[in-house]
Amino acid sequence: MKNSLKNLRIADLELFITAARLKNLGKAAEIHHLSQSAASTAIKRVETAFEKPLCTHERRQFSLTPEGKLFLPRAELWLSSLQETALPSEPEPLRLATTHAIARVAISALLPIQLIDLTLIRPDLAYGAVLKDEADLALVLDNAPWKGVEVAEIGKGKYQLYSSQKDVPYGPVLLPEDQMEVLSLQEQWKEVHSSPIPIKARIPSWSLIADICSTSKEIGFLPDFLAQKASLYPVSWQPAPSPYRMLALYRKTSDPFHKKLQVLIRKLRSAF
Repeated sequence: MKNSLKNLRIADLELFITAARLKNLGKAAEIHHLSQSAASTAIKRVETAFEKPLCTHERRQFSLTPEGKLFLPRAELWLSSLQETALPSEPEPLRLATTHAIARVAISALLPIQLIDLTLIRPDLAYGAVLKDEADLALVLDNAPWKGVEVAEIGKGKYQLYSSQKDVPYGPVLLPEDQMEVLSLQEQWKEVHSSPIPIKARIPSWSLIADICSTSKEIGFLPDFLAQKASLYPVSWQPAPSPYRMLALYRKTSDPFHKKLQVLIRKLRSAF
């Protein structure tokens, strides 16, 4: 066993853990920016290092053998211990991954109590960053299944059309890209108005839509936390709002971080 461990790579072990959590080697390869063949080779290196068959190497599903199921929690504990050992004595910033829109509210709530290393990133990539241990915490809206991570709800709200005017007349709107909530709005619009929603522009940033609406008479589709920050009003002629949940994603970790995490989550809940 001693000689077999000399070629073990920490990155290979991280890939194995991600694949085991997701039960899918292809998705794990994407998250770790590897080809399918490179990921398969990495998994074989882990098995060679520990001289045990850890998975079944099925194409469609990454299944652990009985040895693999015993090995997984030990591998996670070993990596966690290694990371803690490597930590310097100086306080480390919280590696936070989220969108620009969510950061506008979250950062002001967390900065008084926590150093922040912020990455502005799409929700799916923020999720991947937590899985790869490139982020300690991801803040996302609940529009996808999040496997392999712990989830804490920090707030609820709704998407609506907003304007800086209280009684803005019917008109074309600013929409972001076709995410689930946008597609839902378009379907509801057809039911209520018997015609497609009039779109003035597609703007891929929630924050930019909020900024435009707050300084003009434009109408934009936004989550309520951002609309409230921009002092906007919901329009009266729109369909029923679409609900969302605000979630914090993180990995199981050591007790010291878990205790700190509970404080951060309480602060975020008060902000949202």
